[in-house]
Amino acid sequence: MTRKPITALELARFLICVPFFIMLGLMMIEASLSATTTYLVIQTGKDVARGNFIVADLLWILAAQSASYIVGAISWIYAERAGFLAYGRYMLRFARDNRYETRALGEKDVRERVEPFLTGETFHVYFHLIYEIEGDLRIVLAFVLNVIVIGTQIDGSLPVAYALVFVVLFTLQWTMRKRISTAYLENQRTTNRMTAQGYTAWDNVFSGNRYNLRLWLDGFKSKLRDGLHAQIVAIMTKEGLSAASAIIGLSIVFGTMALVAAKNVGNLEVLVALAATLPRQIDMTHDVHEFTSGWNDLLAQWARLTGVASNMHPEFDPEFESRIKVERLTLREGDKSNAVQSVDEALALILAHPSGRVNVRGPNGSGKSTLLTKLKSEVRTRAYYWPTADRLSFRFAQGMEPEDELDEDGNPLPESAPGKKPGFSSGERQLRALQEIVHSTHAPIYLLDEWDANLDPKNRVAAEALVDELARRARVVEISHRDRV
Repeated sequence: MTRKPITALELARFLICVPFFIMLGLMMIEASLSATTTYLVIQTGKDVARGNFIVADLLWILAAQSASYIVGAISWIYAERAGFLAYGRYMLRFARDNRYETRALGEKDVRERVEPFLTGETFHVYFHLIYEIEGDLRIVLAFVLNVIVIGTQIDGSLPVAYALVFVVLFTLQWTMRKRISTAYLENQRTTNRMTAQGYTAWDNVFSGNRYNLRLWLDGFKSKLRDGLHAQIVAIMTKEGLSAASAIIGLSIVFGTMALVAAKNVGNLEVLVALAATLPRQIDMTHDVHEFTSGWNDLLAQWARLTGVASNMHPEFDPEFESRIKVERLTLREGDKSNAVQSVDEALALILAHPSGRVNVRGPNGSGKSTLLTKLKSEVRTRAYYWPTADRLSFRFAQGMEPEDELDEDGNPLPESAPGKKPGFSSGERQLRALQEIVHSTHAPIYLLDEWDANLDPKNRVAAEALVDELARRARVVEISHRDRV
């Protein structure tokens, strides 16, 4: 059955939570305090123009701007909380949507494509996105409120100038977007080639072969030069546009300020207010540039989130079913052997009894492991599936011993020797995992794939006893490293 795809918008909604709204509220307060500072600066300038210099004005400016900084810093706490919560929601949604897609375990290509999103890629996508959102909102809120203050307290033509700056810079960014994108794609390509050359450094360096090392160094130097050139082109393309945008923005704002000053030659209050707010207006012009150039970064993060969404429901090999060569498989139970012709027939034989061991036999490549994944997909939570070379979470591997962990004779396992380094050999891990499965899980069906692959003869005897214990209370379907006789 085809599952409904999830969209980037649905994933973005994971950011919408109480911390996100608190962040927005704090950012509004921060912007209001920033605008208040601008207003107080203008009023101080007017006081100076009237011949008054009031120390209290400076204290109010200090208090307002300091409060703005403090509130802005606190807002980052809630941005982080929103990001972590969004990532947690994503992981829970991925787990819920894919819990029964057992066949993914055998799809190497799918695993290599999807697993990076679970191991950190999505985490970084969410945080880059929340940072872009917060950065752009901080600029917009502060800019709008400061423009309102400047327009009402100095001259109404200044907001018009800033609107013109926004339109001009946005148009400039839009027309240059493809050139910048091309430069950065080339930079990414050459950097990837340089990094790939680094993957082979270990062998070429530590083998000690002068011939191979010389060839490797020649290739690395060439890729290093290409990477440097591409990075300089990319940086200068973006920074050149940034410098041009800043100059254009300042020219428009300063030109408007000059007109306002010319129009108010005799109005000392307006002239002093213009001079007093000059640093703020330079910052505001820079903010317009940051916002108009930053939308490309926001779109880039959205594109990455779209990639996360497209991998929420992995697409599996449509030939999955055909890989199970059922006619070559035999289910052996005790002294009886049954050749099966279909998955349904295998399932019927397995469900015929509530307990006992069923051994799946067949030549290499006949689909024994694939049959187990198919059975798990069919019976879902009724079965406990232990795949070969598993990376399942077990309590013993997390430093927490199961309360009822016992050896094969029913006695408590001894504690690790003092000073022993944590970790287990593959055989130890396999035996301890099987012990935990037996004593901590309760399912009517157990699907055990190559459960004895890494066990030495002594541990294999202990493991056999554990599997027999399972088979006395549940149905055990097993693929053994060595067929049981």
